[in-house]
Amino acid sequence: MKIKVQAQHLKAGDIVGSGETVHNVFINSIHWPSNKVCIRLQNKDKTDLSDHMWGKYTMINVERADA
Repeated sequence: MKIKVQAQHLKAGDIVGSGETVHNVFINSIHWPSNKVCIRLQNKDKTDLSDHMWGKYTMINVERADA
């Protein structure tokens, strides 16, 4: 099911609009501002991970199995 969620509410296994899969979500850290989250995405081929900084309240289109 496709839904829109805030970046801070992403879960591991969510598939974002680019086809990448959410691997981890890091919400709080001393290394970035409090209004940001670090999202670790796994590419479509499942071979590489990349980190992205998104605003906590940014709305993201995701495909989620359990919604």
